[in-house]
Amino acid sequence: MLKTITALVLALYATAACADGYLDGNKLFQRYQAKERMVQDSGQQLATDAIDAGFYIGYVQGATEALTGVLCIPEKLSASHAEEIVGSYLESHAGKRKMAASLLVRQALEEAYPCRKK
Repeated sequence: MLKTITALVLALYATAACADGYLDGNKLFQRYQAKERMVQDSGQQLATDAIDAGFYIGYVQGATEALTGVLCIPEKLSASHAEEIVGSYLESHAGKRKMAASLLVRQALEEAYPCRKK
């Protein structure tokens, strides 16, 4: 019974996390911060950090896969490296966080891996 309730609460939280259907850079950055708290394991984690960290990881991995072949992303780019590239970009470009998260992921990867001019 407890497992069922826990699963239901997690599902409702995940649905509510993007209930308005728009994910901007601020929301993605909050999830990046949750991932960082989980990695640091400093005892400062929030109850929702595991869900938010998983959301961030999945979002960045999905966007990176979707952009592979469109951008000049190396074929062997690790998921964790892509997550760090995007997180660092969000951290250093706070003024852009009002923009759509998908656009910011693209900009971060384009900046990290610019295409060579022919």
